[in-house]
Amino acid sequence: MKILIDEFSLDLIKPFSTSFGTLTSRNGFLIKLIDSETGVGESTPLNGWTESLTSCKKSLISARTGILTNSLDSVLKKLESLPAARHGLSLALLDKNSSSAGIPLYQYLGGSHLSSLPVNIPIGDSSLTSTVNQCISAVETGISSLKIKVGKRPLKEDLQRLFSVRNAVGPDIELRADVNGAWSLKQAQIAFKKLEKIDLDYIEQPLKRDDLKGHSQLRNSPINICLDESLISNSLDDIYNMNAADYVILKPMVLGGIDRAYDLAQYARSLGIEPIITTTIDSVIARTAAVHLAASLSPLKPCGIATAHLIKNDLSIDPAPISNGNIKVPQKPGNGAFNDMVEQ
Repeated sequence: MKILIDEFSLDLIKPFSTSFGTLTSRNGFLIKLIDSETGVGESTPLNGWTESLTSCKKSLISARTGILTNSLDSVLKKLESLPAARHGLSLALLDKNSSSAGIPLYQYLGGSHLSSLPVNIPIGDSSLTSTVNQCISAVETGISSLKIKVGKRPLKEDLQRLFSVRNAVGPDIELRADVNGAWSLKQAQIAFKKLEKIDLDYIEQPLKRDDLKGHSQLRNSPINICLDESLISNSLDDIYNMNAADYVILKPMVLGGIDRAYDLAQYARSLGIEPIITTTIDSVIARTAAVHLAASLSPLKPCGIATAHLIKNDLSIDPAPISNGNIKVPQKPGNGAFNDMVEQ
């Protein structure tokens, strides 16, 4: 078995801004696993969430050498603390195995036949007018679920943005707010009280990631709480024991692979916490894998797997386009996303 590594850089169409930071590009690595069958994976680190780009590259090069003398399982085990690197190699293996089995990846994971999934469109931090216009444009294409990034602006301004979006899109559109941990408990309590009036689906990560007690206090509100960053430093058991969340965001790149995310989703459900799958604005390879993951766990609430529109020039044709608010689930064997790589 042989591993090829190909570095890439993708510019975003425009900066995507959140209270956590602003993304202008995505840099990562494609991993090609060559045996009797070939599989392609992707490792795209995200600052503050995974290992660094440099650490990821170093670990992938080490894995390429290690595979010559060790089993793939032992190589993957060495990548336990390097989630982006493990994601890439484990995805390449899953792509190879599901291709060999002649079935799409979501069915290889255990899912039943499914043609499409509802999606959630993320709207980055921007002015009130821009926010409203982006939401209206998304709804006009058939999108029925929107997630607005808040927390970077003064609370009063963000509340106005959310109220204005609700007025613009009407009562039937599912509306979510993602704070990325930027509010204090006092700010969150004020916001939750005011936002009860506009029927939010949930508020995501209102407080800092380690403040599970504060999140537990906020659950007295009718608005659901979804945790994301909290999974970086807390286990699902921690979140469950503190009664801190109704939903959890599962990012395969951050969790070390779609296999890891699948297991965590099933465990979350056993605890009465519903999972929602999102990407980290990855290339078509990892993004398509996230679609397969969501399909394998269906039914789910709309997931944040519709991020192709944020990338200027992707690595290959998107096998999972969006139509009327739903994303197509690829039906070809394997992941269904292909990229030519130069032999190294």
